[in-house]
Amino acid sequence: MVTGATSGIPRAVCMLCASRGEPAYRGLKDRLYAAAGEWDLRRCTNRACGLYWLDPVPGPEENLQAYNGYFTHTRASRVAEPTSGGESLLGRWYRIALNSTATAAARQAARDAYLAGAQPGRLLEVGCGDGSLLLHMQSQGWKVEGQDIDPDAGVHSLEDGSIRVHKAPLEELHLPEGSYDAIVMNHVIEHAANPRRLLRECRRLLAREGQLILVTPNSLSFGHLLFCANWMHLDPPRHLFLYSVRNLPALVRSAGYTRIDAWTCAAHAGSVGVVSWDVFRRARHAAQIAPTGVPKLIGAAFQLAAALAIKVRPGCGEEVILRARK
Repeated sequence: MVTGATSGIPRAVCMLCASRGEPAYRGLKDRLYAAAGEWDLRRCTNRACGLYWLDPVPGPEENLQAYNGYFTHTRASRVAEPTSGGESLLGRWYRIALNSTATAAARQAARDAYLAGAQPGRLLEVGCGDGSLLLHMQSQGWKVEGQDIDPDAGVHSLEDGSIRVHKAPLEELHLPEGSYDAIVMNHVIEHAANPRRLLRECRRLLAREGQLILVTPNSLSFGHLLFCANWMHLDPPRHLFLYSVRNLPALVRSAGYTRIDAWTCAAHAGSVGVVSWDVFRRARHAAQIAPTGVPKLIGAAFQLAAALAIKVRPGCGEEVILRARK
C-alpha cells in the first residue's frame, strides 16, 4: 500500500506473466528527493519472471510531485562517479585495477548509447533529460531529436535551439511512422506506467532496420543483493517497475519485437555504491554532491567488486542493456 498518497491504482498481479505478487519491501520512503509518503514493492512469485513493481501505482498528482528537482533535468544531470583520486598513488593503483576489468570499455559503450559501429542516421532519445546524450550523439554524426514530458527538459544544454525536443508523452506526439534509425531510452522504461504501450509506439517509429536501445536497472544485480532495501535503484516512487536481464526481453517481445539481445554491465556501479551506502548509513542521500572521503572509497571499492562479480556471474551487472529490432 501507499501511505499518505492521494490516489493510486492497486496492482496485485504481474503485468508480464499474470502471476501473483508477494511483498518484497514494505514502507519504503523516498531517500533521494524526499517525496512525501511510503510505498510497498511487490515481486512476482513466478521465479522465471521475477518482476518487481510498486503497489499501488502512484496516481498522476503524486507522480508529478515525485519529480520535483529530479536530477536529469538539472545542469549536473548524473550522479557523480568516484574517481581515481587525481595523481595520488592510490588513485593510480585504482585506475590500473579498473582498467584490468571490462569497465573502461563498458563506459565507452554507454557513452555512445551502445550504437558504436552503427551507421549514423536519425536518432530519437525518449526521456532526454538535460540533453547531454543528444549533444554527444550529434557530435558522432547522428541527426538527433529528444522527447521528454518535463517542460524544462534540455534547457540547460540545448539553449541554442539547434536540437528539437518534443515536450509531450511520446504516444501523444503522432510522429511519422518509420522516422528513426535508432531510439534510445536510458533509464526511462522503469518510470513508464504502461511500458508495453510505449514500446509499441517506439516500434512504429523505427525504420525497417532501426534499433531500439534500452538501459534500465537490473533487479538481479550485485548491488541489489548486497544493499537490499537500501539499493539506490529501488527509488520509490519514481521507479514503477524493476526489470532484470531475464524478464525485460519478455516485455519487449510482447510489444512486437523479434530480434532481441540483452546483457548486463557494471559501468556505473561506483555511483550505485556511493548512493546505496549513504542510504544504508543515513536513510537518505543528497543528490548532486560529489563523493569525498569514506563514501568515495566505498564507491571505488564497490566498482571494483562489481566489475569482478560480473566476470563470475554475467547477469549481475547493475544495469540491463537491451538491443531490439522489428
